[in-house]
Amino acid sequence: MVKEVITTLLESACPSIRYRIRTEILGESFNDEANLLQRQLLQENAVQEVLSWQGSDGWKSSSFHGSKGIEAGVRFLCEKGVTKQHPAIKAALNALRKEPDLIYRGIGKPGNVLDQLGFGGAQMIRAVVFAYAGIEDEPYVEEQIKIALAGFNFILSISNLDEIACDYKNKLVFKPRVMWPSIYHLRLLAHTNKWRTPENYRMVAKGISKLVELSPIPHILVLKQSQLVAPAAFAMQDFNPNLEEMSDAMWMQWFHRMELLSRIGALQSIPELRKQVIRLEQILKQGKGWFTRRVSHCSFMNWGVYTGLALENDWRTPQRRANDLTFRSLLIKHQF
Repeated sequence: MVKEVITTLLESACPSIRYRIRTEILGESFNDEANLLQRQLLQENAVQEVLSWQGSDGWKSSSFHGSKGIEAGVRFLCEKGVTKQHPAIKAALNALRKEPDLIYRGIGKPGNVLDQLGFGGAQMIRAVVFAYAGIEDEPYVEEQIKIALAGFNFILSISNLDEIACDYKNKLVFKPRVMWPSIYHLRLLAHTNKWRTPENYRMVAKGISKLVELSPIPHILVLKQSQLVAPAAFAMQDFNPNLEEMSDAMWMQWFHRMELLSRIGALQSIPELRKQVIRLEQILKQGKGWFTRRVSHCSFMNWGVYTGLALENDWRTPQRRANDLTFRSLLIKHQF
């Protein structure tokens, strides 16, 4: 069924899905077909719009973390399959290199607070943007990878959430000296490779297993003096959901999280995650290889720094929705 589905996707899906199947799942080299698909996807209206965000100065006057900013732009272009050597992506990285303070546009002081306390702020987000583009040998990327690993290592030292959180003015906040992984910790490790030693693999897998054990994790804020800052907890609060009870919005977060976990290589070694993949395979089998559940939410289509997974132009037909969700399923299974 998988071969038949891939054949159909290569015949009828959008250029981005076809390109990414050929390069990421089938492992084809950059050939004439890939060049053609690259030209086609670059002509899509959504891609052209994002390319226009860089303006005439190569992103230097752009926002960083926010709507129509560098982070959202690079994430979208890479997800759509735009080659990482594209001038717009190169210009974004160069702007981040030449304008150090640019990373605080759109995130401000909270970005610095989260970095200082080990929760992944502006510095880690910058590292993730470079990782999206396949670059991890920059000094600040290497430094943030160490911080991401330290975040997962910290989890191993606790046994319950009471050890890390307490009440503050009717809100739950992290206790002093706690480190905790955000979605950017997960993204950074998923899109880089140099950290991947057997020892680090085991440690990260144990950390993720602890997150599974502690799930569902409540929303916990970071307290800096009297300032409350929300860490990037998107898709990081329930690593062991019941797939039969998830809302459409939860499905979007599930696909996002599971794809990152698959890229890290954590799915096989953690029983609860393995069960989720097995359930996904059952859903695909019921659809004869396709993800045909009527899962639809604006967060799939609305691209930003957190949301957005749909590569098809729209989901006005069930087939386009099935194309996108089946492709995401194939990515997860490919790394399983």
